[in-house]
Amino acid sequence: MPAFLHNTGQLLLGSRFFRTWYIFSLSLIIVSLPFSKVGISIGQMMIAGGWVMERFPYRRFFDYLNSKSGFLAFLTFIPLAIFLMLVAILQGFRQFFSQKAAMIFSSIFILHLAGLIFTTDFDYAGKDLRTKLPLLLLPLLIATSEPFDRKGFYYLLVLFAATVLCRTLYNGFLILHDQFIDIREVSRNVSHIILSLLIVLSICSLIYLSFRNSCFPLWLRWIFRLTAGWFLFYLFYSQSFTGISILVILFLLFLLLQIIHTRNNWLRAGLILAVLAASTTLVLSLRSVVLDYYRVNPVDFKRLDKVSSRGNPYLNDSLSRLTENGNYLWIYVQMEEMREVWNKRSTIPFDSLSKKKEVCAFTVIRFLSSKGWRKDGDAVERLTEAEIGAIEKGVPNYLFIGNLSLRARIYEFLSGFDTYRETGNPTGSTVMQRVEFWKASLGIIREHWLTGVGTGDMNIAFDREYERMQTKLAPDQRWRSHNQFLSILVGFGIPGLAWFLFAIFYPWYLRGYRYDFFMNLFLLIALLSMLTEDTIESQTGVTFFAFFYTLFLFARSREDRLFK
Repeated sequence: MPAFLHNTGQLLLGSRFFRTWYIFSLSLIIVSLPFSKVGISIGQMMIAGGWVMERFPYRRFFDYLNSKSGFLAFLTFIPLAIFLMLVAILQGFRQFFSQKAAMIFSSIFILHLAGLIFTTDFDYAGKDLRTKLPLLLLPLLIATSEPFDRKGFYYLLVLFAATVLCRTLYNGFLILHDQFIDIREVSRNVSHIILSLLIVLSICSLIYLSFRNSCFPLWLRWIFRLTAGWFLFYLFYSQSFTGISILVILFLLFLLLQIIHTRNNWLRAGLILAVLAASTTLVLSLRSVVLDYYRVNPVDFKRLDKVSSRGNPYLNDSLSRLTENGNYLWIYVQMEEMREVWNKRSTIPFDSLSKKKEVCAFTVIRFLSSKGWRKDGDAVERLTEAEIGAIEKGVPNYLFIGNLSLRARIYEFLSGFDTYRETGNPTGSTVMQRVEFWKASLGIIREHWLTGVGTGDMNIAFDREYERMQTKLAPDQRWRSHNQFLSILVGFGIPGLAWFLFAIFYPWYLRGYRYDFFMNLFLLIALLSMLTEDTIESQTGVTFFAFFYTLFLFARSREDRLFK
């Protein structure tokens, strides 16, 4: 047995096995990010296993076994292997301790460990720490591994973009064939927000690779440009408001940087005009949609019909000013007629919840109002089968049935805003719910501004705060901050937020990557997402953040500047 083990050890020591293993493991994480949480976990375990075994002192191990008799070698095989694995881990940590920037970034995980001091719910704290483990694991493993040369790094980016392309093509197929309830859930096992961040990162990376370097042939660079164009189309096709917003901000920042760095006065003037034109177009487009939404079709409330064509009395609420496409919601409402006809035409009862988990009756009223129809039995009879199916899915406006317009998302926001302003209930509006989440966060922060509530007690703190606020949010919608900076403040107080920001920015400064295109691009995308999302509170989100931060900052031998 020792001779066999000796030969095996020589094979491993004399090959590039561990480098290949490392690259394969990184690639598995990359291809799993848009698809599989299981793949992400397996990839990280594979990197960790390879990292330990690469440092394992094989020669010492085999020399010891060869020096002992067969029985004694067999008896000491496992204890010796465990001991030497611990030695290998300690050696890896010694390398890690010499990487000051990586240690500082990984201290975000230590911050969560420190939060246990103020925790009472250790079950949730344990789950949260397991979720945050990539913040420690990935800097440790990647920063102490051999960096990639420029070409190898670019190949990883191309693999990443190809994987995102597969995800968006599959999602596009699902959208085209109407295989979803809420278009934001079309990615299913991956958050639509995280997917939009992956898409934006892919767009900008492909544009850089297609214009700023010659590592790839011209035909392949044209494929990069076409793929970036598809990603841009997909963001609109899937109504990804977050992705489009971040991309617009990045585009405007890019134009501003071009203005600052260009020495050609004519080019500078042209770019300034381009920024002004783009900003003006955006503002005017939004203004047009808002004005169209708030346009109200005139109604003489003194001359409203009292009964329907079927002889039943209408509800005419002249005090409510809620509208849909300029038509008042609460006039010409005959609930009994709608209920009777709807229940004959649909498998979802009128008084139950739609597939979107919203009150079906209210969705019917909004949909009929959007078409300018009365809300009675005759109107429900006029609906097509496709419109019935759309209402069952929770579509409240006939304009929203198309997939290529952002008008639906803007109308959704405005409708939620009006409902929140009139009733105080934000349920059903993602933006107004966030306002309620932020109110609850600020309420907790006022009470725990110095130390926070700890790693494990955030859910408890939010439950108490929502009760104190007497919120009208539905119980199953009472979530946490949906703002990463507020989440850190809630958990760890002002000192915790200060350290969180220091741990993000100081390594970037210390490594001298202040002008690197990819690092700055990633930081902008991640930090912008943190304004409206708890980006590192989910497995996919924290892996996205930790993986690309360490990849761009520690896994490259050279930086890539936008302006040279």
